[in-house]
Amino acid sequence: MTGRWRSGVLAALFSVGPLGCATPRTTAGEVVVTDVGTIRLEFVEWNEATAELLRSAAPEAAKVLSRWGGLREPVTITVVNSQWELQEAVDRKLPGISAWARRNQVVLWDPRWWPLPPGAADHPPLAAQVRKAQVTDLLRHELTHSLMFQRAGASPSDPRNRIPFWFREGMATVTADEGAQWPPPEALSQWLGEHPGVDLLGDARELARTDPNIAYGAAYHGFEFLVRRYGDATVLQILDRMRVREGFPDAFQDAVGISVESLARDFRRYLLWRGFVPAPAAVTPVQPRPRPRAPVPP
Repeated sequence: MTGRWRSGVLAALFSVGPLGCATPRTTAGEVVVTDVGTIRLEFVEWNEATAELLRSAAPEAAKVLSRWGGLREPVTITVVNSQWELQEAVDRKLPGISAWARRNQVVLWDPRWWPLPPGAADHPPLAAQVRKAQVTDLLRHELTHSLMFQRAGASPSDPRNRIPFWFREGMATVTADEGAQWPPPEALSQWLGEHPGVDLLGDARELARTDPNIAYGAAYHGFEFLVRRYGDATVLQILDRMRVREGFPDAFQDAVGISVESLARDFRRYLLWRGFVPAPAAVTPVQPRPRPRAPVPP
């Protein structure tokens, strides 16, 4: 495929409609129906092995979306052949990314080109197992983003990144169960003690550029902190209110009853005061056993 023709295909695949949704103009690809919504597959260049992988991985990944009510609109997984094509498609220079989610589209770098752990490439059955796990985990994360954007609605006048980083990535990482990948609360507590001027939630977008592990760890545990306190239903209320309110802070205040800044302060105290450490189990005092009395002589 020549570079000129490839660029033309990409331009068609990633044309953006009036509401900022990706609307492919090519022939519709394969449709995968899941219990939580419809997923379509399309390729810049069709590859049957990748298509077979996605037929299996996409429905498995989509199961986690039932927690949030499922997709409201179909999502197209568009497979491109290189990271360069992925960056061009999403108009972002982000080396190392494997996918990017929009409201109605997940742009995916073809998994057959992803690196494998040492030794797996020489064992095809193991490589296939590892590859499916990689793709399923990534799609759990990216499809959660699509669900989130659908639930929150879209407005042409809204700025980019209107859902703050900590909430956007927190919801995706928690739904995908990625906690083991990111620093635990103890590490965040220690880091915060060394950087007392940083707001882990409010400054998360900037932290993602300078210290992504801390940014994603804060997003994961900050979102978990929100859910433990207020529940999944409140998360959905926040997203639903974004359709009618001017922005995330107002929607959050309406749904939660406190400001985003108040939650950030509570989360900060939770980390610094190590509220994540379980309270010691109550110890029941051992009662002395009564000593047997000597028999009374007759």
